[in-house]
Amino acid sequence: MPRPDHPLDVEVLQQFRLIFQSVRKHFQSVEKQCGISGSQLWALARIAQQPGQRVTELARAMAIHQSTASNLIEDLVRQGLIRRERSQQDQRAVLLHPTEQGLAIYQRAPQPLRGLLPDALEKLDPAVLHALHAQLETLIRAMGQDVDPKAKHTPLSDIH
Repeated sequence: MPRPDHPLDVEVLQQFRLIFQSVRKHFQSVEKQCGISGSQLWALARIAQQPGQRVTELARAMAIHQSTASNLIEDLVRQGLIRRERSQQDQRAVLLHPTEQGLAIYQRAPQPLRGLLPDALEKLDPAVLHALHAQLETLIRAMGQDVDPKAKHTPLSDIH
């Protein structure tokens, strides 16, 4: 309930600050404990949970652009946390697998692996989630032309 000395818009702004700070703190914890970004951890976790998936499947699961997923994969390969392997059924297809080092990071990573906000959103009742979606659409429209539509495909841990 809003306090009498704070207008409702200020209360809502404070709620956004609380969400953003909690998300940032979680990502800092991930980087400190694992040495990789939150988006890299989420990708690593998806690959560890479903070895042999393709880049397109990873991008879809993370709701990111395929080129963003490819960049995440390249970083994880460079760090020795995952490996690429050609499919024996279709040599054009590249399958992703965790390495032992990647599995070790995955197993000791702080929860939730995909981040606080995606985890919390998944836990919401569908009716609440639909209402939140509609209200956020209204807020985004009110922000006007300064909204970058491409930002919706950027992992939260990569927003600066």
